[in-house]
Amino acid sequence: MRALRAIGLASWLLLAPAGAIAQDGHQNQDPQSSRAQSFQAVEGPTREDVPGGPLLIGAYAAAWLFVLAYVARLGLLYSKTARELDRLESVLKKGTAPGGESPEP
Repeated sequence: MRALRAIGLASWLLLAPAGAIAQDGHQNQDPQSSRAQSFQAVEGPTREDVPGGPLLIGAYAAAWLFVLAYVARLGLLYSKTARELDRLESVLKKGTAPGGESPEP
């Protein structure tokens, strides 16, 4: 869990200045020169260059992978907790403490 937090923090620290760096190029330009000087009409209908179907399928696949990973993690945590509970129940039935000492009444 700490490793995930460290990775998240490192990626945030590396990507946070990206927005400011991307905007530096526009600050040096004169607004008048950056605008088009004349109107240029577009002929025909505009169409998208990026197909939506594969992006939708990819987004659903990523979401399901995250859900399955979360359920798998919950299953691992449950099995670890169940094993620990069984171990503690067996220790209590024997009447000894986990360190080999007898429990105090």
